[in-house]
Amino acid sequence: MPVGGVMILGHDFHSEAGYLESFAAGGERETMPTWKNLLPLLREVPISLERCFFTNLYMGLRQGTETTGVFPGASDAAFVQHCQQFFLEQIKLQRPSLIVTLGMYVPPLLAAVAFDLTDWGSGRSITIKHLDRVGPIRRNVHFAGLPEFAPTVIALLHPSLRFGSLRHRHYRDRTGASAELLLLQDGMAAAK
Repeated sequence: MPVGGVMILGHDFHSEAGYLESFAAGGERETMPTWKNLLPLLREVPISLERCFFTNLYMGLRQGTETTGVFPGASDAAFVQHCQQFFLEQIKLQRPSLIVTLGMYVPPLLAAVAFDLTDWGSGRSITIKHLDRVGPIRRNVHFAGLPEFAPTVIALLHPSLRFGSLRHRHYRDRTGASAELLLLQDGMAAAK
């Protein structure tokens, strides 16, 4: 990702079994729910994949085959802090102009390392209604230890759960898919 690109930040990657399947296939399939729903949204904005850096807040893989829910390491405060510090190192090096969070688990974890996001939850679970009420897009977000760097940050629904959750999304005068698209377009415009 070039400096000033887009960081797409998920919760965690996959299970050990899913990783081994992707590795054997030579990469992830675009038919997997996350990619199947995320890639068309990025194209519609449009956001070039060459400008994107895809990463996750939690490092590592889930044991076994389970792929959903809170990451098992989330209950270990030292591990969470380590992952947050690793994230800060990634943005220090990548210097994205836009950070796009995926799902409801990531915003509270970012709030713990960005004063400008404290109402995004700061450690407690949140809902899409809460984010829409307090503002799912933030400009000039300052992260701990990086005072000179202030990207735009937006919170999207998780792509794999997008269509089941879209009815709850409200942004400006829009709802559903058009609200999510406008949110992403506004995020891109603010990041330029």
